[in-house]
Amino acid sequence: MADYAPITLRIVDEAGKEIFRQDVPFEWEIDVKQIMERAFVLTKTPANPDPLPYSVEYYGYSESDQFPGYLGYEVESIFGKVNNNRFFWALSINGVLSTEGADSMQPAPGSTVVWQFTPIPAGPVTSRAGVVRSRRAERAKLKA
Repeated sequence: MADYAPITLRIVDEAGKEIFRQDVPFEWEIDVKQIMERAFVLTKTPANPDPLPYSVEYYGYSESDQFPGYLGYEVESIFGKVNNNRFFWALSINGVLSTEGADSMQPAPGSTVVWQFTPIPAGPVTSRAGVVRSRRAERAKLKA
């Protein structure tokens, strides 16, 4: 089997500072959620048992007229920075914002996957993002 260029995972904070970077070997059909899991395993050491603290949440399916279909997994927090009413973790691959969940995006060999803690835009958002945000708000109410 031929060697393929690894996928680079980058985590960037709200100031644009890179706070984590790891190359992950390319595998066919690997998705972004799996890339994060592999990056965690590759960087874990006895001295640093939790090198990439993050949480994901499953949003299942949407029956909304705006965006019916599979929503999948979304990153909720990385390094203690939690999605809120001002910032969210935006996923991009090779500089293009994702319109899918972390378990749906399958980067090509040599891709760069970036999670950036990004200000929520004041203007309209994509239908999918709107559905996910409304579900987050509903869950936050239930937890309160």
